[in-house]
Amino acid sequence: MGTVHDERRTHEQAAAGREPLARDEFDVLAVEHRGGALRFAIGFLHDRHLAEDMVQEGLRRLYAARDRYPLRTLFGPYLVKTVARACLDLRRSRTAERRRIAALPPRVAAPASVPLERSETAAQVAAAVAALPDRERACFLLAVCEGVSYDDAAEALGLSFAQVNNAIHHARRALRVSLGSLVADEARHP
Repeated sequence: MGTVHDERRTHEQAAAGREPLARDEFDVLAVEHRGGALRFAIGFLHDRHLAEDMVQEGLRRLYAARDRYPLRTLFGPYLVKTVARACLDLRRSRTAERRRIAALPPRVAAPASVPLERSETAAQVAAAVAALPDRERACFLLAVCEGVSYDDAAEALGLSFAQVNNAIHHARRALRVSLGSLVADEARHP
């Protein structure tokens, strides 16, 4: 019952040049039109390697949708349009990634790049933090050092907001006591 309708649709698609391309037909057209799409992508991205990746992505997308477009007659324009969309998607995802990275809290420099006195100070601070009880250390590291909100730290550790707040308060007080001489010494010799 659906075969007459399907045959008519296939005939109409073939007449309009929209019958899905076979793999070998697609490959021939891809080789023929790849250069133009690559020139566009290089001009847009200013990076040949990324441009080649975007052309491959464009070809993948176009092949997946080959039954929806008249590729026998308009392969080149559809390929460039698809590559352009892939390039825009890449740019958007990279912009979003840069925003996520910029929003991260700053990290402390590696000890190798710190002068000796500072690396000794960093070692003392690290030892003082390591000496904290587990709950206080975990809360302090998450909320204070990593910049995680108290709510998120509480959820991650299975604690209440009040417990996280209390643990950080105790951690700071303990660190003031254990590092008091260091802080006083830093104040005298900046």
